[in-house]
Amino acid sequence: MKILNYSFLLILAVALVSCKGKVTKNAFKHGDVLKASINDFESDRQKFSSQVSKTIDVANETLTEENPDVQKIAKDWEKEWDDIQSRYDKLRKDFDKVGESSTAYFAKLDELSNNIRNEELRNEELAKNAELRNRWQGTYDNAAVSIDKVTEVLDAGNDFHMVLVASGVRQKIEQNVADLTVIAEQAKELLKDLETFSEEGRKLVEG
Repeated sequence: MKILNYSFLLILAVALVSCKGKVTKNAFKHGDVLKASINDFESDRQKFSSQVSKTIDVANETLTEENPDVQKIAKDWEKEWDDIQSRYDKLRKDFDKVGESSTAYFAKLDELSNNIRNEELRNEELAKNAELRNRWQGTYDNAAVSIDKVTEVLDAGNDFHMVLVASGVRQKIEQNVADLTVIAEQAKELLKDLETFSEEGRKLVEG
């Protein structure tokens, strides 16, 4: 009977250790998920910022060149800006993911703190969680405002693209007018030659 009781206690102890191990692993997993989400967001933020800066710089440089090809610039801008829009969509998803993982993270912190039996210690831990959550929430809200302002930048970029396209169209029309002027001058010379030919033809017939 003693051997049976000993075996039961041993199994119970192993089960408790195993359970504690799962609690530890699960708790740290929430922290790792939040950290990974923030890292992904920061990585995409840097790529997004770099691409926006490069695209604008290239457009500015090419537009200040002598006789810039506005149509090509407009096409290049459209391609780059479409990529930027896609990267922005990914950035926004990453931001939402950070929000979701932080919510789960703080919920886990409160769960751990609420499992503390000592009331005074439990309240202290919950107060620390609340203070940390408030600081984080302020940071998150500021980031959300910045994300919305990025949308305004993208809208301005789309408007700029429309201006570029319109400029390209106007440039093409102006080129067509120039081409048409050359054609008209050539036509005048040809018509004069034909007029002379007709006059000489009539003289020949009437002669």
